[in-house]
Amino acid sequence: MKQANTATEITHSNSLQAVVTDNTDQQKKLQQLTDTAWSFACTALWNNLEFSSRETSTAKDKIRSVLQSGDMEKSFLAFCQRVLLARHYVSKNPGHYIPLPSVWLDETNKRGFAGTESWYNRVIDMRQSLPSYKQEVKALAEAILELSTEPSNANYQYWRSYFIDHRSPGLLTLFQQAAVQQLYH
Repeated sequence: MKQANTATEITHSNSLQAVVTDNTDQQKKLQQLTDTAWSFACTALWNNLEFSSRETSTAKDKIRSVLQSGDMEKSFLAFCQRVLLARHYVSKNPGHYIPLPSVWLDETNKRGFAGTESWYNRVIDMRQSLPSYKQEVKALAEAILELSTEPSNANYQYWRSYFIDHRSPGLLTLFQQAAVQQLYH
């Protein structure tokens, strides 16, 4: 009986350790994706600005909330695409701008990140009929994710060639800037 209790205790202890390890791995993954999403958003929207540690921390907390709202990688890909949609909007509409990250990322700000949800949903709807609709936007999000999880020269060269082959010089430049920020900042 004592051996059975010991075996049960060991099994229970191993199960708890597996849960703790899994939770720790999930937290590390969440932190990595949050840092990568922040770096990408900064590069895409505020490339020439330096923010205080308080502003950065607040923005990262808001990004973390977005990433935790579902599957982290899918949320990350959607986040990056929405950042790109906002970048495109501002570049095509003179007089519009992206405010401070903490303001833009505020979930109640319908003129900020929250407002890009309907744009993103329209893109997703269009992809039901036209699978390659805004494909390069999706590809850039995937490139950033892949480079963050497996930062290698082969990945960099693959995605660089992809954007060259698809004649997307603006996204190529943004990819290169984001890669440098991610790897060396």
